[in-house]
Amino acid sequence: MLKLGLVSRIIMIVAVALFIIQLAAFVAASLKPDSPLSHQLSPAMQIKSAVRLLDAIPPEAREQAVHALNAIGLDLRLVDAAPPAQNEDAADPTLGRKLAREFASFALGDRYFSLRSLPERPQGWFSVGAPDRTIEVSIGIAGGKVAVFSLADTPTVRLRGVPVGFMAGLLGVLVAVIAVVAVARETRPLTRLSRTVNSIGKGLQPIDIPERGACELRMLIRAINGMQLRIAALINNRTLILGAISHDLRTYLTRFRLRMEMMPDTPHRERAIADIEAMQRLVEDALGFARSTVVSGGRDIADLDAAVCALVAERQDGPDLVSLSPCGRELAVTMPQTALARVLDNLTDNALRYGGRADVCIERRGEHAAVIIGDRGPGISMERRKDVLEPFVRLEESRNRDLGGSGLGLTIVRQILDAHNGALRLEDRDGGGLNAIVLLPLAASSRVAA
Repeated sequence: MLKLGLVSRIIMIVAVALFIIQLAAFVAASLKPDSPLSHQLSPAMQIKSAVRLLDAIPPEAREQAVHALNAIGLDLRLVDAAPPAQNEDAADPTLGRKLAREFASFALGDRYFSLRSLPERPQGWFSVGAPDRTIEVSIGIAGGKVAVFSLADTPTVRLRGVPVGFMAGLLGVLVAVIAVVAVARETRPLTRLSRTVNSIGKGLQPIDIPERGACELRMLIRAINGMQLRIAALINNRTLILGAISHDLRTYLTRFRLRMEMMPDTPHRERAIADIEAMQRLVEDALGFARSTVVSGGRDIADLDAAVCALVAERQDGPDLVSLSPCGRELAVTMPQTALARVLDNLTDNALRYGGRADVCIERRGEHAAVIIGDRGPGISMERRKDVLEPFVRLEESRNRDLGGSGLGLTIVRQILDAHNGALRLEDRDGGGLNAIVLLPLAASSRVAA
């Protein structure tokens, strides 16, 4: 089913209303000729009344009577001889046949009578509808004169040459356009609100939405702003609790580790120290996860190649463990170097853990800069790539943390990137392995330079 926006639905409603109005006007116009009033004011009745008037007045007063009749809307002239009877019965059916039917009921006697259609008049630059025809009715009057009436055979009533129906339709369309523009103006704050609400979930900080529009919309915006503040408060409380617990646990684990180091060297001592180290790594991961929910500040990176090169140099714990293929041109991204360091550290750790080596590459993809961390490990199946981004999800099902980690690394990466309008993609690497692709939005300077 086709889903239309609010403005489109209003346009459709207005269009249907205009169609119904025009249809009602057409039906009313079709029924109008049958009404008694229209019959009294029909052209045939006007012609008959004018002929009776001309018969009744003296010949010397007929010219003044013709001027008076022309002044009230008739097109009348008096001629001495009967006009040529050509194109008889060739009048257009719309008016000619109607006049013929009405004159057939009149008692004309032996008067001269002619009904003919003159050639079409050329249309003007503002003519609307079919070309006008002229129906010429000639009737003899007393004294040997012939009264010639010229009637415009127009299908609609016209005002200054323009059909009244066309003027009404044009006015209706103009009113509809003004109404749609007014409605679109009133719904513009609602459109901005939907876009802003859609971007709320991408970051962790509340977005202050200005209160604009109707009173109901202002109330909705006020409620959304309050909801953002409550959600941010819940996240901050969770972060504080998790950070406090992890910090206290790390303190006790450090003291426990020192006491274990002072114990005699036995196999149980070595295993206990290994358990303490695993617990410390788990606590560190929990602290990292808590810190990832807070947007880190700092200046955005002006040269991505230089920043990644410095971070890779710090990870060269062994020969040829991490390689770098720079982009070769300066790319400025909207992300602080501290946040990028945490992202690269987690992804590089995964690449070294599962593939034994990390290959880092930088390139530009449209309006984003891409940092690709590739490995030659077992990879991640397509159906599990969405699951591994959730907290505490590990592909290694065993309880050994040295094999599968804590299941928070990719979750931390995703949260940091979400907070900076970035994205993380996991793709298969050519030749086997996995590519973790970090997409970072380019700064305005880099977009213009391209």
